[in-house]
Amino acid sequence: MNKQPKYLPIDITFKDLKYTVATKNGDKVILNNIEGICKSGEITAILGSSGAGKTSLLNGLCQRLQVDQNHRLEGSILANQKKYTSKSFPNFASYVMQDDILPETLTVRECISFAADFKIKGSKEEKEKKVDEVIKTLKLERCQNTLIGGNFIKGVSGGERKRTSIGFELVSNPQVIFLDEPTSGLDSFTAYILINELREYAHNTRKTVIFTIHQPSTDIWQMFDRIILMIHGQIIYQGPGREQILNYFSKNSFVCPHNSNPGDYFLSIMHSESSTNVQNFPTYLENYQQQLQGLVHQEIEQSNVSDLEKRQQVLNIFQQIPLIIKRCLKINFRNPILVKSRTIQSIIMATYIGLIWFQLPDGKNDPTNIVDVQNRAGLIYFLSVSVFMESVNPCVLTFPVDKATFLREENAKLYGQFAYFTGKFLVDILSNLPLPILDTLIAYFMTGLRLETGAFFFYLITMIIMSITGVSVGYFVGTLFKDANTSMSMMPMIVIPFMLFSGFYKNRSDYASWIGWVEYLSPFKYAFQALCINEFEVTYFIPNPIKSYNFEFSKGEALGLLIVYMIIVSMIAFFLLSIFKKKLQ
Repeated sequence: MNKQPKYLPIDITFKDLKYTVATKNGDKVILNNIEGICKSGEITAILGSSGAGKTSLLNGLCQRLQVDQNHRLEGSILANQKKYTSKSFPNFASYVMQDDILPETLTVRECISFAADFKIKGSKEEKEKKVDEVIKTLKLERCQNTLIGGNFIKGVSGGERKRTSIGFELVSNPQVIFLDEPTSGLDSFTAYILINELREYAHNTRKTVIFTIHQPSTDIWQMFDRIILMIHGQIIYQGPGREQILNYFSKNSFVCPHNSNPGDYFLSIMHSESSTNVQNFPTYLENYQQQLQGLVHQEIEQSNVSDLEKRQQVLNIFQQIPLIIKRCLKINFRNPILVKSRTIQSIIMATYIGLIWFQLPDGKNDPTNIVDVQNRAGLIYFLSVSVFMESVNPCVLTFPVDKATFLREENAKLYGQFAYFTGKFLVDILSNLPLPILDTLIAYFMTGLRLETGAFFFYLITMIIMSITGVSVGYFVGTLFKDANTSMSMMPMIVIPFMLFSGFYKNRSDYASWIGWVEYLSPFKYAFQALCINEFEVTYFIPNPIKSYNFEFSKGEALGLLIVYMIIVSMIAFFLLSIFKKKLQ
């Protein structure tokens, strides 16, 4: 008896699929009671004009449609006649989004190797062999050591970037691969190469390849094994491509002109902006129901019934975190914006501060000079704000971008949220650590703050904790909003009230009772108290400024509360990420 292959072919089928969205004007039907099949060993192309429902169908098959009280999904979606969910989907399938979300500062090989580490069991050599195989299959040998690139770094071409995204998913050897507009943004030749590689992959490995495509060229059209045409959420053709589809429509009086691109022709007769097309829609549907629907139903009933593989997670959480840390370190330290500019900015800012507050009087010669006290307190407050903003701004800018990568990879069950959050948070702490140290070494001695070993190291520790707190708040703000522009525009509204309640601009004893509680939400309150007490607990100034500020904590208590604040905000950011995360479509 022949041994069964490790991975059996999988047919994707759907029956009575209906997707309805509630709107102000009533329910809108996106998918209208459709059924169909996508066979193993073939590439299936889903075509239709804008609004036809092709992307919704693809997302439905991937179990990525939003389902709630306003979004209803009915019917069954099956793999080898067995139901699957979004959780079981990654066991046998992968999904490549239209937008290529890849880290700019990693090479093509590093991106695919990262996925291999999480998805493939075996030794390092076995994983590298699989990576080499995927790179060869997708013809990425020439650019395998080139950075992906993006806005700030020159990298691979659009076609190479798209193939890297596909390779990221193919490395796990999925039985089914879904792609949303894989040729979007590519020139005709590059698009042809990509579809041809997908076709060869499906034929040679008996895998199932399903994708949406908007306007294929004639050469690409000829490669489609199976085609699904859609209008208004309904299917008007489903079956073999090439001559069969042309013969079917010709038989029904819709003849594609000779030497014309069939893809362009069928899109032209499906476009809903043409009144003639709209009048023909009932004819398309009637012909399909009478001539093809029965055949499709038979194909569904005869589809594969073999069991689906139940893959186990390759790495546990403690193995995932080091790999995430390693990748995040590469991303951070290869980014010239994050490394060079921030270091230069820190040096320049600390030097400016040192020059403006250069060698402040310590009160020895004039102990009652209130101006000298105010200058010194202003310096302490500004230093705490400066180190906080140095950390919070980059996190607010980069976390929404990194969040998109996380959502894609977490949805594919590459790793868990805790592993990602922990690894990234540790790397951002490490990346920010040199900045408060650099600021302290420059500004502390230039401004003439208290020259005692204990006072210096307490100041340094407080500045480091304040920098980490900035990372936490940056994560919090970055989690709340979808994109960096919104996060940056909303950040002042969140941070400025905390600055006003630091105790520097107004004495805390003068806060109105109905709003005074806000001071306990301000990290600047704890940092300012800790640093002020550290500076003025031994002083020549009379009276001691500590008494006039009405501080309620000791410097140790204030530092401890700042640490607690940082931990709580980090936990809130973690839970917000868990609440707000959603499947990318």
